[in-house]
Amino acid sequence: MKLLLDGVTQREVAELLGVGERQVRRWQKRYRRGGWEAVAKRKRGRDAESQMVLSAAQQSGLVQAIKSCHPDQLRIPALLWTRSAVGELIERECGVRLDLTTVGRYLRRWGFTLKRPVKRALEADPVVVEAWLADVYPQIKARAARERGLVLWQDESGVRLHQLVPQAGYAPRGVRAVARTSGKRIGVNMISALSNGGQLHFSLFEGKFTAKVFIEFLDRLIRSYPDRKVFLICDNHSTHHAKVVKKWVAERAERIELHFLPSYSPELNPDEYLNQDLKRHMRQLHPRPIDKPGLKAAIRSFLHRRQRQPHIVRGYFRAPEVVYAA
Repeated sequence: MKLLLDGVTQREVAELLGVGERQVRRWQKRYRRGGWEAVAKRKRGRDAESQMVLSAAQQSGLVQAIKSCHPDQLRIPALLWTRSAVGELIERECGVRLDLTTVGRYLRRWGFTLKRPVKRALEADPVVVEAWLADVYPQIKARAARERGLVLWQDESGVRLHQLVPQAGYAPRGVRAVARTSGKRIGVNMISALSNGGQLHFSLFEGKFTAKVFIEFLDRLIRSYPDRKVFLICDNHSTHHAKVVKKWVAERAERIELHFLPSYSPELNPDEYLNQDLKRHMRQLHPRPIDKPGLKAAIRSFLHRRQRQPHIVRGYFRAPEVVYAA
């Protein structure tokens, strides 16, 4: 086009560039219609949209269904949206059977990525959970503020030596990675309580979690706050509802109250993130403990360190599921 604008003839341009005169005329026609943008280099072939098996309307409907429903709600026998589950939905709704690779490309195009699932119990009642978030906990929080009390979140956990294995490790292709662990069933149990202000209390014990163990922990808690009432939020472990525990708490009603999370809803308890933090630390520990005294010492050392790091304890409350308690 620059040559033509400089006065070179179409035939001379065609000879210089090694193309036919008809092609030169096409370029000139495009230039006259749309200027330099019209003669810019364009991608050849059909565009990506025109090559899609599914129309834009079909894709929009599928994305909405996947975002708003679980597979079983749409009568698809799967716990999660996998490529095969999405492929089944596409076949049923659009009458098109796609291979898994193509389904994966569609999912990436729609903005879906593969994630490790968060487990939720089928027995959890969403109505009770909603009531806890909207009414029950705000009332506990308001009472604690009026009475200058302290809200603490409590939980129990156990660390087993044979379970402290890294989740993945490198090995030559075709060779299985081997983690050498103790064959002995060595474990230590922990009971803990924490606040959104960063306070952390814990106790280690062996054997079953009994009412005696729980009462000893409660007694230590209230002695730690002689001038404040403790509002302790627990899960629904049977020990928390034991008659001897209820009697002990009732005799000290001016010092402590127990409140209970909705059943089968551990994700609402910030103390769960302390448990996760502990186990993640223990998996990365080097050298790893090899016996019960070593395991107990490592756990106690970690928890003492977290007691001196209230900013990390407060950070547990930033998780989306428990930010309501922050």
